[in-house]
Amino acid sequence: MNACGHHHVGHIGLLGVDKKGEDWYQITLGGSASNHTALGKVLGPAVAKAHIGQAVEDIIHTYVGLREQGETFIQTLNRIGRTPFKEKVYVGTY
Repeated sequence: MNACGHHHVGHIGLLGVDKKGEDWYQITLGGSASNHTALGKVLGPAVAKAHIGQAVEDIIHTYVGLREQGETFIQTLNRIGRTPFKEKVYVGTY
């Protein structure tokens, strides 16, 4: 893999990968470049280019639906874990 580190430290990270000449994206969640530095963890299998926009929307909608008042994305993720996001992105889709 040859890439910068932005996707590793993003709350929602996207890493472009090539699968047999097609564009796919690996999604990571939970990275942080703050004083509490963390590397994001892979959410699941790579998502095809045609579906990555919907996958990100699914992650955001999950966050909005499960957050507590005033809670940031990373706070929600740390409280509830990755499972609700993974279920929304990968169940019955791509």
